[in-house]
Amino acid sequence: MAKIESENKDREKSRVLFCSVFFLLSLACIVFGVLLIAEYHVECSRFLFWTILFTVLICIGYLFSVRFVIRRKETLAKTLLSLYIFALFVLILLYILKRTGFFAVLRDEKLLQAYLQGAGVWMPLLYILLQFLQVVILPIPSIVSTIAGIALFGALKTLIYSLIGIMLGSFLAFYIGRKLGNKAVSWMVGAETLKKWQRKLKGKDNLFLSLMFLLPLFPDDILCFLAGLSTMSWGYFSVIIIISRVLALSLTCFSIDFIPFNTWWGITLWCVFVALLTTLFIIVYKNLDKIQKKINDIKAKRRARK
Repeated sequence: MAKIESENKDREKSRVLFCSVFFLLSLACIVFGVLLIAEYHVECSRFLFWTILFTVLICIGYLFSVRFVIRRKETLAKTLLSLYIFALFVLILLYILKRTGFFAVLRDEKLLQAYLQGAGVWMPLLYILLQFLQVVILPIPSIVSTIAGIALFGALKTLIYSLIGIMLGSFLAFYIGRKLGNKAVSWMVGAETLKKWQRKLKGKDNLFLSLMFLLPLFPDDILCFLAGLSTMSWGYFSVIIIISRVLALSLTCFSIDFIPFNTWWGITLWCVFVALLTTLFIIVYKNLDKIQKKINDIKAKRRARK
């Protein structure tokens, strides 16, 4: 009886915490949304219209979030939480860019370079934060944020900044899985998603998980959480995540930099490349058990020879 009461109190605390976080995020979104609207110096009537419309939309989202929390719809609540954090990040970023005159120099390469140099460490830090958040909580494919980084900083700097943010996020995800356990990971990635990948990886060893890190299109961010729940050591994880992230990000950054999207041959190459990656992913995903069996057979033969 006491255990049930304790669990009910914990659930009630988590609901209150969730609602409080949503309220603060909603308030912050409204503040930066209004500041952004004000930066466009529209006439008073239009300013009031867009401010009221934006505030109403945020409030509707907040009401839905409270409803999801009360009804224990964790997946929907977490998805909405991620969207709110992403929306706040975008609003802050747009406000800073508008305030500092970024959009005025966007089409001039020399002015853009001068702007980025004048921005000091703030732009790189903001980008590193985005890459960190997309690993831990934001539902943004890394390819999207990487393309945006290349447009701002170029391939080499994007690679460096992305590695810092994504590596920090990957180690944090592993730490959450290792120290906080199954419940924390379930809260971060969603119970259904966690169960799905646990079923897929059941009976698979560290080598197989390592191969999934190296292959494209697998959800590396979720795999970092799952690696923390597995028997994989910190040292082994560090080596494999560094190798896989460096290879994947280097390929992405320099491929995008050298293969343009504005030519017919560039678009053709990218279509072929994406088709090959998708095919490889489907083949591996559908044959997970067969691949693991072959790995086990190879290991057994090696043991027999010894």
